[in-house]
Amino acid sequence: MDRLLLTLGIIFVSLTAGYAFRHAVAVGRVRLSGEALVLARRRLQTTAVFVLIPVSAMLSLWGLPSPDTRLLALPLLGLTAWVWGGALSLLFARLLKLDRAQTGSLYCCGTFTNIGAVGSLVCVLFLGESAIALVALYRLCEELFYFSVSFPIARWYSRENDGRRLSFRNLRFDPILKVVLSALLLGIALNLLHVPRPEFCGHLASGFMILATVLFLFAIGLSLKLASLTRYTRQSLAVCIIKFIGVPLLITGLAECIGYGAIDNGLPLKVVAVLSAMPVAMTALVPPSLFRLDLDLANACWIFSTLALVAVLPALLVILPLL
Repeated sequence: MDRLLLTLGIIFVSLTAGYAFRHAVAVGRVRLSGEALVLARRRLQTTAVFVLIPVSAMLSLWGLPSPDTRLLALPLLGLTAWVWGGALSLLFARLLKLDRAQTGSLYCCGTFTNIGAVGSLVCVLFLGESAIALVALYRLCEELFYFSVSFPIARWYSRENDGRRLSFRNLRFDPILKVVLSALLLGIALNLLHVPRPEFCGHLASGFMILATVLFLFAIGLSLKLASLTRYTRQSLAVCIIKFIGVPLLITGLAECIGYGAIDNGLPLKVVAVLSAMPVAMTALVPPSLFRLDLDLANACWIFSTLALVAVLPALLVILPLL
């Protein structure tokens, strides 16, 4: 119960603090220009993504006892989760008879998943420091997939699409991917070379991941827009079914088939179960904004699925010991 309350507290206090700070700026209680606020938000996210998360992942992977080769399938499980979530969202969009703009937004909500902030935090607090390296492996191809596949699909659903064919030519290796990959390779090298890891590095890895989550969620709060949830109840419920039932059942089942339940007391299986059951990522609001999709729908689904963590996290606490 303490872990549950701590996790929920960090998530919602960080978000609320960021939103409250932005409100204070808006009403003049804090003297800060709009440009400075945007710059502060970007710097917080940059610090979390390019410094804290990679260092935390490197330290954790360094300390893993004899990594199992089956863990190399973790990035493939991550890719499968995003593809499956997107496919389910397109199916629900057809069942709900959504227009193109709404379908594009629902696709974004189905595929973009909050692993970097919420998923990492839940894994650390529920499963311990050893889970950090597994999280990094699972989301290794995240940025590559989002920018090279998800963004073009979202653009194709734009109201301004003049019948152009769907294209994935803009494949690119995002700087985030390069930094994370470098950190993982360094951690693997130190591990394989049997370089002793100082004892304090375990606590440092957990601390860095928690701090990264706080900074990331605070930055999200700075840009949070509270849309009316009641207008998009059906779409929000559909996203919750996708995120918390459809994707976890498939991905956790695949992880069990690979044999993750037999590795390190089932730690990889538990990590996959957590990461495959996370809410919509704030990144899901970017394509709707760029490509003139239904931004209010995406915003409502993000808020609704994040609030649903109040029910999802207790369920995970019950399920994880059974895996």
